[in-house]
Amino acid sequence: MGNYYSNSAPKFKKGEATFLPIPEYSYSGTAKSELKNKSVTKEELAELYESMLVIREFEDMILKLKNGAYEVLSDFEYRGPTHLSIGQEATAAGVCSQLAITDQITSTHRGHGDSIAKGFHAIRRMTDAELKARCPEFENLSGAELQEAVMEDHIYRTIAELFGKEAGYGKGRGGGMHIADFRVGHLGANAIVGGGIPIATGAAMTTRIDVDEAKRGKVVCAFAGDGAYANGVVLESFNWAAQKQFTNPEFSSINFGLPIIYCLINNHFGMTGRADGEVNGVSPLARRAAGFADNNMHAEVVNGMDPLAVRDAISRAKELCKNGQGPVMLEFNTYRYFGHSLSDPRTEYRTKEEEALWKEVDPVDCFRKSLLDAKAFTEKQLVAIEEKVAERNRRAARRAADAADPDPADVIKYMYTDTTSEVVPAPYNQCMTRGPRPTIKRDAEGRMTYKAAIQEGMIEEMERDARVVCYGEDVADYGNAFKLTKGMLEYFGRARVFNSPISEAAIIGTGVGMAMTGYRPVVELMYMDFALMASDQISNQAAKWHYMTGASTKVPMVIRCSVGGGKGYGGQHSQSLESIFAHIPGTLVAYPSNPYDAKGLIKTAIRDDNPVVFVEGQLLYNVKGVVPQEDYTVPFGVANVIREGSDATIVAWGPAVNDAIKAADALAEEGISVELIDPRTIVPFDWETVFASVRKTGRCMVVSQCVDVGSFTGEIVSKIVENCFDDLDAPVLKLGAKNGIAPQAHSLEKAFLPSVEEMVETVHKLM
Repeated sequence: MGNYYSNSAPKFKKGEATFLPIPEYSYSGTAKSELKNKSVTKEELAELYESMLVIREFEDMILKLKNGAYEVLSDFEYRGPTHLSIGQEATAAGVCSQLAITDQITSTHRGHGDSIAKGFHAIRRMTDAELKARCPEFENLSGAELQEAVMEDHIYRTIAELFGKEAGYGKGRGGGMHIADFRVGHLGANAIVGGGIPIATGAAMTTRIDVDEAKRGKVVCAFAGDGAYANGVVLESFNWAAQKQFTNPEFSSINFGLPIIYCLINNHFGMTGRADGEVNGVSPLARRAAGFADNNMHAEVVNGMDPLAVRDAISRAKELCKNGQGPVMLEFNTYRYFGHSLSDPRTEYRTKEEEALWKEVDPVDCFRKSLLDAKAFTEKQLVAIEEKVAERNRRAARRAADAADPDPADVIKYMYTDTTSEVVPAPYNQCMTRGPRPTIKRDAEGRMTYKAAIQEGMIEEMERDARVVCYGEDVADYGNAFKLTKGMLEYFGRARVFNSPISEAAIIGTGVGMAMTGYRPVVELMYMDFALMASDQISNQAAKWHYMTGASTKVPMVIRCSVGGGKGYGGQHSQSLESIFAHIPGTLVAYPSNPYDAKGLIKTAIRDDNPVVFVEGQLLYNVKGVVPQEDYTVPFGVANVIREGSDATIVAWGPAVNDAIKAADALAEEGISVELIDPRTIVPFDWETVFASVRKTGRCMVVSQCVDVGSFTGEIVSKIVENCFDDLDAPVLKLGAKNGIAPQAHSLEKAFLPSVEEMVETVHKLM
């Protein structure tokens, strides 16, 4: 098929691979020439200048606050990060000046300027009705007065978030390093270097395939510094965005490249290390793009100190994206005047002479001179803009400093959302299929396998909601490593079921981006062990954005991962790691033990608006059970009392449940009555059902296939002791895998995992 398959014999012919050149500094315009060519208006020039001034004033405020020199806040003690971007104003203003309100960005820990610029230029494009919808408190204002009031509100809420106030964009939960404003397409600054790049890539995925065609015109700009462009997940994202399956007409029904512009802000320092000449082996950094796409991702190097050069490059990049030719990489050569933070004096790794040379091309000063040279504005007019910006910032800062702090009683408010997608909005509620529906087999008794039950649940949810997509390694033509998704590609098409590169971090990160922008991805990690490759994107991204934005966004995604313990696959393919993610607030964790629960829980997981780690036991894939054909769900946080008993309680989940049933049968023959509880979800956990059982039986054992040390079984034991101490007739015991590494040898693995015999022996100890 096209470039993907070849029936001809391989030809090993002598030759050489060639690479396209990467343009550098192709823009040569000025304010004067742009005005003459009518490619810019005086109003647009004034907007650019004011945008840069707002950023510079904001950053200067932080600098002065730390030095006690910001007079209007002389009584305020600022606590928080001080990652200044002074010197980089032209990149933020130039990029965002070319973005529509609905276009999206992600940013970095040094992202105040990006956030300010995105809001600033979006507000300048809003109608009176849009401005009033954003700030209903200004209902009685109109025109320029209304716009100025909303602009000051933008600065106020930015400063309030920096100060950790309830009025901030994230209600003080995220702070300046995680600031976001989803109303204008700002998907969040990221304190993990490079962490926002796969999220932006996922947002571009949503734009590319969105069933609502009105939403397909968006472009995503991903800001990241030079340090990020050696980061694994960033390079994975480039590879992801450049996949030929997106644009090969023989391979995809949507022949459209990802509409994303990677904005490499090369300020020449990661933290203290230099990118060029020290920790990188290429120059310019834009050469990275040649490793991922034959067209170099249209890479070029741009003067990042000139807002007009930035504006020109983004304008052309947007056109490429809108024509389906993305992704695009732009390297903006700029400079940050200060260290990584204000605790860094910079003296160890750069000179004053170097800084002085860069300040000679200061973006604010040089653009100001250019405006005067072009006779676009008088000195008096520019001074008026400068004074307006400074006074606006002073008012907003004072108001932010005086604003209310978050209530300590709300310290974990917004950790989870309690919403679901029970009602699917149009046009996503239409069943959009491409071919024959996969055949799901049941026997004469209505039984099906655990594996088939998960597939049926996924198919039903994808039929119900067109926002649900499924992707991961080998899930398409091959049908996943265990044939669980077989036939789904043919039924739903490659826009909704597709293979991914072997890039676990990018699989999860793009899922986060899709989820934050309206879709509901079900992403697959072939083995749960591989979740460790993606743990940042699960734990720092998926889990935290709802909280860090003060509930401004949701991350409705399902992370399917199978556990291979008991199959002789050894230490890197056998780990039951659900306890790790139970320890990460913000994620839900489900682990069904039987086909009925497997179908009901996967459907609940897909409909839930929280990120769900959905664990599947490979030993359970071929276990059969009765599964109704009609639509049903199994609620999270409601345990299943598999059998009632009076002498001891066993709490178990996943494959351990079937062994616990055998243990309970063996104990029954001895006259010991066991009550067996399967919690079904670890987070949320049904504490009351367990407590009620323990209060009745007075004894309890908790068992799972997790390594015993650090297992969630210990948390259950602790809670039982705390809440049921007076009802206990024996210590609460736990049983798990041995505190070691899963072995491959069958004899060793059998000894490694908790056995039926060990469960029986442990209950004997309780008696």
